[in-house]
Amino acid sequence: MILNRVAPITQKRVAELIGVEPTNFSRFLNNKGHSLPFAKVCQLLEVLELDVVAPGDGNVVCLPRAEYEALRCLAKKGLEGV
Repeated sequence: MILNRVAPITQKRVAELIGVEPTNFSRFLNNKGHSLPFAKVCQLLEVLELDVVAPGDGNVVCLPRAEYEALRCLAKKGLEGV
């Protein structure tokens, strides 16, 4: 998922946005022995517009944005008829 989100932005640009050297970011993505501090991982998730959800959390449902928007629209139309 992360690699898919990085690709259209480019590794270099994402590295700049989170404040790390592009070579270090590339090593991190390719699992070549470089890690990122927790704060940088949080920045990365924010830049890529990703949320972390605990597996098995019955209180959270994840679905594509388009499906969410469609459900919101249908709910709104349903409430307007009440």
